[in-house]
Amino acid sequence: MLVEDRDAIHIAGSIKVSWQFMAAKVAFRVLVEETVLKATTNGMPLARLRGTAFFDPSRDALITSLPSFAQASQSIISAPNFVTHIGAQEVTRATLQFIYQYFARVDNVRYEEAAFESLWEDFTAEIQDPQWVTRGLANVRYFKCESPQLDLGDGIVIKGRDFDDLASLGFVSPILERLSEDWSGLGASSFVLVAEHSVAKNPDNVITLESGMVFTKALRAVGALRLADAGSVSIGRMWMIRAARFNFGIGGLQAVGVSIPAIGSQFVWSEKSAHLFPKIYRELAQLEQEGYGRSPGNLAVALRAFMATYDRWPSSADSQLLDSITALEALLGNETEISFKLAFRVASLLANNDDKRAELLRLVKGFYDTRSRLVHGGQLKEKHQQYLARIEDLRVLVRRLLRSFVTFAATPPGVYGRKFFAEQLDVALVDAVAREKLRFALGLDED
Repeated sequence: MLVEDRDAIHIAGSIKVSWQFMAAKVAFRVLVEETVLKATTNGMPLARLRGTAFFDPSRDALITSLPSFAQASQSIISAPNFVTHIGAQEVTRATLQFIYQYFARVDNVRYEEAAFESLWEDFTAEIQDPQWVTRGLANVRYFKCESPQLDLGDGIVIKGRDFDDLASLGFVSPILERLSEDWSGLGASSFVLVAEHSVAKNPDNVITLESGMVFTKALRAVGALRLADAGSVSIGRMWMIRAARFNFGIGGLQAVGVSIPAIGSQFVWSEKSAHLFPKIYRELAQLEQEGYGRSPGNLAVALRAFMATYDRWPSSADSQLLDSITALEALLGNETEISFKLAFRVASLLANNDDKRAELLRLVKGFYDTRSRLVHGGQLKEKHQQYLARIEDLRVLVRRLLRSFVTFAATPPGVYGRKFFAEQLDVALVDAVAREKLRFALGLDED
């Protein structure tokens, strides 16, 4: 085909697209004008012409009963990408939303050309855009950073709380008011977390927020931060929006999660966390998709238990110790001689010399003895209280092992499988050469 022929076809197609939108634009202008006429004739207040499609059938009927409604609806079905992205079955919703959003942009019941033109531009742009974007916003607790903004990748940003900036991202005043109410108490920082996720438009997700994926990303990011370094970083309640130029009918405020006013310590973003975070985040995302089965023990339980040391309410050292020991048991425990074996395995994997191994063995045994006292209702002696006061030392051990086992599960060393950990681990740990080879394979020789 000649270049001239291709250009001619392209021009003809563009003309057809422009004509289809122009015809729809004329029909929608007529509908707006007819709505104005009916409202002024019947003395309808402006508030009656604002709303969300299908929320109030009697209000919808005031508009759908107009003679121009069917013509406007039919005209937009023929517009390019409407059926593909929005769906013919959603044409009534889309047309109603156009009227409701028009009157949300004016301060009186009248036709304003500028308001109509602006809305039409947003309406048609959203029909043409192939992606929906969902955003979530939450306060960040116990977080400190020298930079005003951190791009963590995968649509996740931690930034300073700037309400003008957040409004530009689509977060409306009612959400920002609730964000302000949530910003108080233990661990309050000057940072917020914004997460977003995009999906292809189709008729089945016109009024469906991808809030689950957004919240999953946010929790994964918090988990990766906790595994990267010490500090009780967390997020509060997360408010969700669709970041769109035109609202096809999502009403009300939507939020997930809760704010937990836990007592904790500051997480400080550093070169260490900047180095470790991307890798940990990618590995957690991989394991969420592929499963945790390649790891010895029960890594999924271990991760949940570790995260519970930050999220369980009320926050207390005894529950943190119980959750930390549960994480260790899920990784390295077995059904016999659990106290000694667990301490031996943790010490052998984490320590790089005999003195440190002996010290760690005593420390983990002490933590486990305190755990047993708590579980079985025994009275805590002074030595047990001392172990409770060292809960951060225990979390350091759990964090190091979890980082290693997350990497192991994502990219398992070939010579070490689940069978090795079930049957040969202790033999390898008493052999100096075999132990160091294992520590190297698990990346524990670098800690």
